[in-house]
Amino acid sequence: MIGIIAVMGHWQCSSEELLHALAESETRMRQEYSASLELIAELNTRNVLAEVGYPSLVAVLRDVLRIGHGEAKRRISHAAAVTEVPVVSGGVVAAALPVTAAAVREGVLGADHLDVIAKALSGLPLHVPDVDREHAEQTMVEAARSMDARTLVKIGQRVRDVMDQDGTSPDDRDLADPVNELHLSTRPNGRLVLRGEFDPETSALVQAVISPLAKPRPSSDTVPDPRSAAHRHGDALAEVVRLAADAGDLPSEGGEKPHVMVTVPLHALRDGIGQAVLDSVGPLDAESARRIACDCRVIPVVLGARSEPLDVGRAGYTVPTAIRRALILRDRGCAFPNCDRPHRQCATHHRQHWADGGPTSLDNTVPLCGRHHRLVHHSQWDCVMNNGRPEFRPPGFIDPTRTLRHNHLHTVTRS
Repeated sequence: MIGIIAVMGHWQCSSEELLHALAESETRMRQEYSASLELIAELNTRNVLAEVGYPSLVAVLRDVLRIGHGEAKRRISHAAAVTEVPVVSGGVVAAALPVTAAAVREGVLGADHLDVIAKALSGLPLHVPDVDREHAEQTMVEAARSMDARTLVKIGQRVRDVMDQDGTSPDDRDLADPVNELHLSTRPNGRLVLRGEFDPETSALVQAVISPLAKPRPSSDTVPDPRSAAHRHGDALAEVVRLAADAGDLPSEGGEKPHVMVTVPLHALRDGIGQAVLDSVGPLDAESARRIACDCRVIPVVLGARSEPLDVGRAGYTVPTAIRRALILRDRGCAFPNCDRPHRQCATHHRQHWADGGPTSLDNTVPLCGRHHRLVHHSQWDCVMNNGRPEFRPPGFIDPTRTLRHNHLHTVTRS
C-alpha cells in the first residue's frame, strides 16, 4: 500500500487507501520501537558506561537519541519489561511481560499502551498466583488491540480491582494526618490557577458540595446549558467560596474577617469609566468594580494631592439587614428568570446604582446570584419593577420584542 501511494502520489489515493497506509505506517513505527527497546536492553547488560565514559545509561540515551531525561528513563523501563534477560549460566530469563512483549514486536501496541499495562500489573500483592497475573496481562493486551491507551486505563483498573480486592493497606499516619495539597498561582490577567489533590474523605466531601451547584442550568426550556462540565464545576467552586466568605464564621487574618478590597476612584465608580485595583490581583475595570460595589461594605477615604490617605471613614453596608430580609420574603431567591438559586447564594443588586444616586430601597434592589449579577451588569439585560415585582427585559438578539420576563420558580402565591 505504501509503495503504491509513493508512486501514485497522495492526492491520487482514496481516503480509504490513505487511512490503511497510515495504519500500516503506525504498525511499522511500533515494530521499530520494539527493536530499539531490544537494543537498549542489550546495552543495559553490557559494561557500556565504562566504555563511553557516561555516568548512566539515561545520560547515554539523552545524548545519542536527543531525548529528554524522562523519556530516556521511560524507554529503559519499557526495555526491562518486554525483553528477555540473559544470565551468566547461558540461559535467559523471560520478559516480565511476555504477552505484551509479543504484541509490541507485532506492532499492535504503542509506548502509551505499554505504560498502562506495566502500571496496572506492577506492585500486585505476592499472594496473586502467576496464572492470574498471566491471565490479567492477556486480558489487557487483547483489549489494547481495539482501544487507545486512555481507555485501556479503565480495563487496568478493573483488573487490579479483581486481583487485589483489599487494595493497599493505608498507613496509620495517613489516616491520622492525611495530606492535602493545593497549589495556587496567579496569571498576569489576574486569573487564579489551582492544582492539587485531597484525601479520599475530603474528596468525597468536595464532590458532594460542588455537585448540586454544578447542575446544568438551561437558559430556556429548549436551550441547554452551554457550559462545559469544567466550566460548571469552576462556577460551582466559585459559589462555594462566596458562600464560605459570606458565612461570617471564618477565622480572621490581620484582625479582620476574610474580605476582598477593591480601591476605586469615586469618578470611576460613578461613570463606569477608568480602572480600579483589586487586592492581590491588580487592575480591575470600572464596570466590574460597580458590580462588586452593588452589595458590599463601603469605606470612604479622602486622598491628598499625592494620593496619600488623609481621612478614612467608617465602613458601612450599602444594603441594611431589614432590606435583605424583605427581599428574601419578596423574591425568595435569585429573581432572574428560570434561576433556582436560593437567597443565601445571592448578592443584592441595585437597579440604579447607589453611586448614581439610586436609593437602597426595596423597590430599587433585587437579589441575584453571582452568574446573573454579572450578566445584568455586563450585558443588555434590563431589570424593571412591575407592580412591586422585579422583571427582566432580554436583549433584542434573544427576543426581538424584548418582552418582560419574571422568575416563576420561587413563586408561592401571588394575587
